[in-house]
Amino acid sequence: MRFGMFSPSTSPIAIDFGSSCVKILQTTTGEKPTILAAAELSIPDHLRLKSDELWKFYAAELPRLIKKGGFKGKRAVCCVPGYQTIAQHLQVEGSEGVKKGLLAQSQLQMQVGAAPNSLVVRTFEVADIHRNGQVRTEVICFAMPRDIVMRYVDVLKKCKLEVAGVHSGNMATLRAFDHIYRREGDDALTTVYIELGWGSTNVSIAHGTKLVFARTVQLGGQHFDRRIAEALECDPGAARGHRLSMNGLPAATASNHPESGTRSSAEEPGGGGMARLNAAMQAESRSGTDHASSAEATAAERRTNRSPGVLPQEVSPGDGPHSAANVDFGELIDTMADELSMCVRYHRGLFPDRPIDRAILLGGESRQMWLCQQLAKALQLPARLGDPLARFNREASAAAAPAILNGTPQPGWAVPCGLCVIPTDF
Repeated sequence: MRFGMFSPSTSPIAIDFGSSCVKILQTTTGEKPTILAAAELSIPDHLRLKSDELWKFYAAELPRLIKKGGFKGKRAVCCVPGYQTIAQHLQVEGSEGVKKGLLAQSQLQMQVGAAPNSLVVRTFEVADIHRNGQVRTEVICFAMPRDIVMRYVDVLKKCKLEVAGVHSGNMATLRAFDHIYRREGDDALTTVYIELGWGSTNVSIAHGTKLVFARTVQLGGQHFDRRIAEALECDPGAARGHRLSMNGLPAATASNHPESGTRSSAEEPGGGGMARLNAAMQAESRSGTDHASSAEATAAERRTNRSPGVLPQEVSPGDGPHSAANVDFGELIDTMADELSMCVRYHRGLFPDRPIDRAILLGGESRQMWLCQQLAKALQLPARLGDPLARFNREASAAAAPAILNGTPQPGWAVPCGLCVIPTDF
């Protein structure tokens, strides 16, 4: 057993390998966490889709960034980009003496034509499904090519780190919001998490904290940028500049923080579907036994019809702009909306008596509020923007993370926040 001055109260170093940047985070643990260190490394446009050059970039830049950032200890957990992860639902029949996870793993390898042991696979049982007189178990499989996983392990070894876990973005995102499901009855809430990234979009549906659906949609910010670049014959950076010039995320105020004594306009009672959802939770929150620290803050928010501080802003459904620099995005938006709607329909098929209560929008591309509004309209669900960093003590964290604790919601930090608390099992 290893002992160290940082192990009992300090998270591992969480490293989120995204498609456009790498985010690194380390926090304290417990009821009132603070940020100990945070850093972000943007990936140059010309390297994002060039695998061999990208590995060299990681090996050259990450050791310097981790040393400069003041991260403590050697243990690290990481997440690989969505486009390098397979998220697949399978239905397996029970076989005496064989674990269902192993059956699902074998079935997945046959479906994708992978050689034995060429994939690192994790399985999660969802529920037993009764159809045509047969009982099968719905299983979610997350699979990553083993050689890709080992390349990330090698990169972290060059940073003099010990790898304690390699996880999917879907699971890390859920763990970032575990703390808002702390009271009796919270498992009755059904939430779809939509993480809009530059390379792809991760979709997760959870009953309380339990994952019941996962999918990676191969659409993201790069597809909008590519459309602009082709039309204007410009480089990807200029194309992204055109897209970001569309109306984006408004600045937040101190009232969005959960410890503030005031509330933002998005948190006022009567604010649409989310307000009705919070009102429905009032009775339960009054009858339960109060918990300490952040649990008490959550209860107080419910009694005043407020959303948790990590869900600071309502996303109102709307049409918004469909173009930037005279380049029409209508087809891309419709395709993305159709993909998300299919995810919702699949969940409805599994759980017809369990409608989705809300959508939480995350990821770096959710800063594009025009896109979030159009997706909320297509899904016809109460939607909120996520801000996973809002739960951290801002005063204690400010010196470690001045660049990210800048008063605006940070929806792109869900994965590293979740990695800080996810079980280490590598």
